Amino acid sequence: MTDIKYTSDGKKVLVVGKLNAEQTIVQEIFVSAGQEIPSGENFVVKSLHDAPAESWKEKNLRELEARYERSRKELESSIDQQARRLTMIKDKAKHHADALFKFVENSESDQLDLLKKVLSGQITHVFISGYSPEIFEWEEGSKAYDIDTYHGRMQVDGIKLLSVYGYSDGNLTYRLHSYRDGSGGSDQVFPVCSYAEALTLAQAECDKQAASYLADKRSSFHLSSWQKIEGIVIPEAAIQKCDAEADAQRVKRIANLKKELADLEEKAPAKAKPAK
Repeated sequence: MTDIKYTSDGKKVLVVGKLNAEQTIVQEIFVSAGQEIPSGENFVVKSLHDAPAESWKEKNLRELEARYERSRKELESSIDQQARRLTMIKDKAKHHADALFKFVENSESDQLDLLKKVLSGQITHVFISGYSPEIFEWEEGSKAYDIDTYHGRMQVDGIKLLSVYGYSDGNLTYRLHSYRDGSGGSDQVFPVCSYAEALTLAQAECDKQAASYLADKRSSFHLSSWQKIEGIVIPEAAIQKCDAEADAQRVKRIANLKKELADLEEKAPAKAKPAK
């Protein structure tokens, strides 16, 4: 079996034989055309190792180089991240500035007038559109306040956050958040200065949703929510369609309950015959 060792100065050698108890005859191994070949004159060494020997200096330099390489990669990664973050901040600032200038250029006077009324506290009512439409008084309505009702208590923690979103076309959108810190969901709201204004907005939205519902472009129409709004006029066709769908659901539920009852009766054990 070929005996391969390493000298103290890092040479790979083939052990030829023992000269005496302390010295060994070896031949150095070279690489030729990708093959390791013993070549050259034999020579005598005193120390041999099973693996390439590494001095303290070489080991220390290798570890230093490894630490440097890790630190270099970490530093480069940090610089790249900071560069991307700086670019994003600059882009955001540019978009904010562009949106602000475009809003000032395009906004109509009624949009700015409404914003002034919101900021000066002239708003009296709010219309909430969407799945569950509603009109409530801004100061009196519980929708405007973050109220803690845990374990039956009624504690007002503060006013919910009302956010204003500006778009480059000059329009403003108001959203009322679930909590005063802006967390949770939010609903699009329309702040106005009277119930009559809120009702006008609600009627327009009701007519729009009803038309879409009747044209089968909307899967549902929240009839019960619209009926709670005082003064709203709901299209009769929408009411009839909702009632018809509700009747169909009741009939379907009754049929399902009858089938379920029949299945239970069929699976019930027969009564034991009385003993003679």
